[in-house]
Amino acid sequence: MNIKTNNKNLPVGLTMGDPAGISPDITILSWALRDQLKLPNFIYFGSNDLLQRRAEILKLKIKTKKVNDLDNYNVSKKSDALMVYDIPIFEEKIGQYDKKNNQFIIDSIVTARQKISENKISAIVTNPVNKKSLSYLGCQYHGQTELFSFLDNKKTAVMLLASDKLKVVPLTRHLPLAKVSNTITKELIITTSKIVRNSLKNYFQISNPKIFLTGLNPHAGDGGLCGMEEIKIIEPAILELQRTGMNISGPFSADSLFNENNLSTYDAVICMYHDQALIPIKTISPFSAVNITLGLTTLRTSPDHGPAYLLAGTGKAHPESLIRAINMANSMVRNHSKGNFKDFRI
Repeated sequence: MNIKTNNKNLPVGLTMGDPAGISPDITILSWALRDQLKLPNFIYFGSNDLLQRRAEILKLKIKTKKVNDLDNYNVSKKSDALMVYDIPIFEEKIGQYDKKNNQFIIDSIVTARQKISENKISAIVTNPVNKKSLSYLGCQYHGQTELFSFLDNKKTAVMLLASDKLKVVPLTRHLPLAKVSNTITKELIITTSKIVRNSLKNYFQISNPKIFLTGLNPHAGDGGLCGMEEIKIIEPAILELQRTGMNISGPFSADSLFNENNLSTYDAVICMYHDQALIPIKTISPFSAVNITLGLTTLRTSPDHGPAYLLAGTGKAHPESLIRAINMANSMVRNHSKGNFKDFRI
């Protein structure tokens, strides 16, 4: 599937996320700040009634306009009302996961993806969901990244977490630690590294990205004393990539790679497992990192946090990560358009 990218003025599509969590809160707050922060236009794929109920609880006013017939609506036109592709739901219990809304959460994602293929929106920003909602379709979907990969015919999806200070990629994502070692292969490292390199060039305008890889074991294996994965898998993959001209180095010990003095020495770090990547970026850039899915035919970003049930409806939810995800998606679409690429698969 080829995604048309010639219209940079198309709105970004926001999915509904978990209606019981903070997704409606941060959507409303982001819309309220749109003029002040000069946010790009966006369409909300979710329940119009949900937004109105949550706005009333938050003592905020939000003007919405249902636009389910996108074929007869000028989506590129700025509006004083938030455009809503209405997807009705069962009334939510604020702060409580409810499996009754799982299908509607999935419908929001699938509908947004369909509209990007129809050239009605430019990119997708997914609001946070409970992973139980995705298991409704089958236990293999441990996150939205995996779901998008499935919808894209199981192409290799890469998760990039990006902030102003740091970009990290977990090579393996939602896996028990006991399964990480057997999942890491030379082929996976090579494929992931190529996607990351090309994405940094085309989305972030970095002409010759410098990529570092962490080791899997303590002290990056310490010459085989703490494990052999570095010697048998990671180093051979790096050498093969270097022979192609890629600016890639490693494996480095993760315990010192993310200190302040080292942050300027690389453009991105590929880490071996989930927490090895997410702990440093959430520590260095709390509330401001963006989750980006690379390697697929659609561009998708999201906040770097979950549904945060305890904050839902309290007025304490912070929209910064969602706002950054919206801006990041818009910026990446514009940078991508400069290269005249036929789709977002790189």
